[in-house]
Amino acid sequence: MHSVNLLVIDRSPESAEQVNSMLRNSGIKIHVLHAGNAADVKRALDYDTPVLMMYADPEESEASIEEISELASAFNVPLALFTPMDDPERLTRLLSGTACFVINSEDQTLLTDAVSRLVKSSETERNQEQQQQFVEELQHRYNLLLDSSRDAIAYVHEGLHVYTNRAYKEALQVKDDGEVAGLSLLEMIDAGETNMKALFKGFSKGQFPAEPLAVKVKRPDATEFDAHLVFSPARFDGEDCTQMMVQRSDSANALAAELERLRMIDPLTRLHNRRAFSDAVEECVASGSATDAAAVLYIEADGFNELQNELPGESIDEFISDMASIIKQSILEGDVAARLGDQGFAVLVTRQLNQALEETAEKIIEAYRSHVIEIGDRAISTTCSIGLAGVGRLAITAPEIIARARKAQAEAAETGDRLVSYRPQLTAVSTVDGEPDWVDRIRVALANQDFYSVQQSIVDLDGEGEQLMENVTFMRGEGDDHAWKDFSQAADRNDLAGTIDRHIIPGLLKTFVDQEERQIINLSNQSILDYSFPAWFADQMKAACVEGNKVILQIAASSAHANLRPAQRLMKELKPLGCQLALSQFDAERRSQQLLEHLDVSFVKLQPELTSDLTANTKNQEAVRKIVEAAEPLDVLVIADEVADTSSLAVLWQCGVKLIAGAFLRESSQVLAQ
Repeated sequence: MHSVNLLVIDRSPESAEQVNSMLRNSGIKIHVLHAGNAADVKRALDYDTPVLMMYADPEESEASIEEISELASAFNVPLALFTPMDDPERLTRLLSGTACFVINSEDQTLLTDAVSRLVKSSETERNQEQQQQFVEELQHRYNLLLDSSRDAIAYVHEGLHVYTNRAYKEALQVKDDGEVAGLSLLEMIDAGETNMKALFKGFSKGQFPAEPLAVKVKRPDATEFDAHLVFSPARFDGEDCTQMMVQRSDSANALAAELERLRMIDPLTRLHNRRAFSDAVEECVASGSATDAAAVLYIEADGFNELQNELPGESIDEFISDMASIIKQSILEGDVAARLGDQGFAVLVTRQLNQALEETAEKIIEAYRSHVIEIGDRAISTTCSIGLAGVGRLAITAPEIIARARKAQAEAAETGDRLVSYRPQLTAVSTVDGEPDWVDRIRVALANQDFYSVQQSIVDLDGEGEQLMENVTFMRGEGDDHAWKDFSQAADRNDLAGTIDRHIIPGLLKTFVDQEERQIINLSNQSILDYSFPAWFADQMKAACVEGNKVILQIAASSAHANLRPAQRLMKELKPLGCQLALSQFDAERRSQQLLEHLDVSFVKLQPELTSDLTANTKNQEAVRKIVEAAEPLDVLVIADEVADTSSLAVLWQCGVKLIAGAFLRESSQVLAQ
């Protein structure tokens, strides 16, 4: 929920305290703020617009009612006098200088009714804004999918084109919409005995051919091709029109080639995707020439996360597309450019000399530095940081080379606008003897606020369930940050895991207040065994004003096996608050399924290994089905985690898994600082 404010203007804060008390006693959740003069009012309005401004004692105030009225009008905020109604002449005198509402300060019901209506109106407006933003985002993504579709699609009205996608223009061998806008379907389509004029008239009455229509399509350059046309009703820019899909009769080979191309291409940037780029690097490693130098450049724009918070999703897509075009203009024809993530790009560069590899990287940096991107009414300039990792003759894989380039880029990004080449370092092999180092690092991290949480979305394939977010703990490192699994065992063995939980959770709960999604919090073994933890956690939820039904506590299935009684006690104490339980790392073994009989579980999250290469692994498919069959009778929902690609979604759906998280979402996780 977002905060709703009410601003009380009075020389003394007593009126604000009185109003706050009345509203709280009536169960109205609103922040009551106080302002003593016009400057205070201006600062409050600049910070956060309230739903109502109440002038409590205008005759005694340091600001005139005309000043306050002008501010209310400038910020479009309702203004009301909060005063007794026992002196009509005084009230008339006050209202002679401005037009505003009047609330009788001696009638609490009038105040609470007015504020309650304003709060509901504010919530309605905010929901409408969110819905509008959601609709615009869906429209943008629909247009993106339509333009990247392999099907040739046009929207037509009364025989003229109003929209054509990229595949349609390619079929007609034209370059832009201007060459299609003036084309009449009557002139370019030969439908034999079918009367096209009568066909178009029928469209306006909702009459469409039941079967595809066989035609000859004449291109602007006078060449022809055979095709079948499929018509259906549609809307474009708010107007009724007809969607026409062109299915070429000779398209079998072209379709296979297009499918192969789409398998390798990122739809937004038209660069290679991660899989195709990795294949290209593997091929380069396998067939490397002793006379050529090759390297992977990993590129990210500096300050992208801050920019992502400022711009809507559509503008971010424009920004990413523009960044991709800069890279394409800065490299040679034989180089392989790819988009590896939401904000990361990579280029496989092959040159005769190593020096030329760095020169290519410097050229990209200079191009970023001098480029200005125009998005709407904004002009944005940015820099980039590049990590370079050589592709040598040593037997290393593409993921290792890309990881080296990313590590070098992370170092470059510390100052930004520069290139860093990966240099291997000799380090001791990590063993249990190195655990004291982890313990020291954890203690330093606790003292220096080096722990933070990353929120990862869990989506419902049905699109009807509640939205879920999982909060995962990380520890900042000197180079790469450390995931929880890297140091969790050392933390558990040295009685630090529970301390980390108590360090992270209070700040985490505060962020839940303004979020609609239900939140998953991971707990360590120590917190499960800690008898004082349930009471402490309940106090933290109360202090953060977080309702229990918004919180899902998650523990590993192995921890639940080893600590069944403590886990039962934990949920027995927190269940009355509305908290639910999730089990992670869940497998198809009998002892895991027995946990569902002994614990009040609401969610289970599959072991990531069960969803790896799921389309080809029938054994894992059977294991997933077994888990779903055990969970369904108990109303336990199953979550598939770390799903790397969309090819596994259909299999998971068939197995009965509807809640999904993983890299296929292509979204930037939200980082919550502690």
